[in-house]
Amino acid sequence: MRNVRTSFFILFFVGLLSSCLSTDLTSFVSSFGNVTSQEAFTNSEAIEAMKDALVEGITVSASELSTTDGYFGDSALKIFLPEEARVMVDNIGKIPGGQRLVDDVVLRLNRSAEEAAKDVVPIFTDVIKEMTVADGISIVCGGDNAATEYLREKTYDKLYNLYRPKMAGVLEKPLVAGISADKAWTTLSDKYNEIGEPVNFAAEVLGKEAPMPPVEVDLAGYATKKALDGLFAKIAEEEAVIRENPLNYASDMIQKVFGAVKAGLVN
Repeated sequence: MRNVRTSFFILFFVGLLSSCLSTDLTSFVSSFGNVTSQEAFTNSEAIEAMKDALVEGITVSASELSTTDGYFGDSALKIFLPEEARVMVDNIGKIPGGQRLVDDVVLRLNRSAEEAAKDVVPIFTDVIKEMTVADGISIVCGGDNAATEYLREKTYDKLYNLYRPKMAGVLEKPLVAGISADKAWTTLSDKYNEIGEPVNFAAEVLGKEAPMPPVEVDLAGYATKKALDGLFAKIAEEEAVIRENPLNYASDMIQKVFGAVKAGLVN
C-alpha cells in the first residue's frame, strides 16, 4: 500500500509540474475527480512526491556523470586545466611530448571528477528532506531551472566543503594506467619548471619579465569547482526533461498508479 501511495504522490507531482495552475496543492488535487486530497494525501505527503522526483533526477545526473567519460566525453562539462596554467600549457605544448603531459593531466582530472560524482546523492538528499511545501510550490511554479537553483543555493557550500576532501583523495588515486592526477600534474609542472628555469634566468639577465613564471594552482579546489559546475549543469538538463514532458518521465509510474486507482486501491 505504501508503494501505491508513493506512486500516486509522484503522479500528483508531475501533474502539478506540467500545469502549475494553482499555488494551493489541495485545490489542484480536485482535478483527479473522485480521488480527493482529504482521502488520498495531505499537503505534507504531497511534497514527498516532489522530493522523490528531485532525488530521482539527482540520482540520474550523478549516475551519468560517474560513468567513464561522464565528464571527459561531454564537451560542455569536460574539465580542462585552469586559466592560471595557460602559460604552462602554451609553453610546454611546444616541446616534444609536452602536449601528452597536458593531456594526461586533463584526462585524470576528469576521471577524478567522475569518481567523486558517485558520492553526491546523500548530500542532496539531506537538503531535500528539509524542503517545505512553500519551497515545493515555489520550485514548481518557478523558472525553467528553479529546482536546480534552489539546490545550488542550499547545497553548494556544503557540497564544496564535503566534496573537496573527496576530490583531493581521488586526485591521489592512480585511476589511469597506475598514475594519479596529482602525479601527472607534478610531472607536468616539474617539466615546465625545468624548461622555464634557464629561460627565466636569461630574461632576468636582460632585465625582462620572466616568460615562464611559476604556476601555482589549487588543483583540488579547482577540480571541485569545475566538477560541481558540471553536476549542476547536468541537474538542470534533467530538470528540463521533467518540465518538458513529465508524463513520459514517469510513464511506468502512471500505468501503475492508474491501475491502482481503477482497482480501488486508492480512495
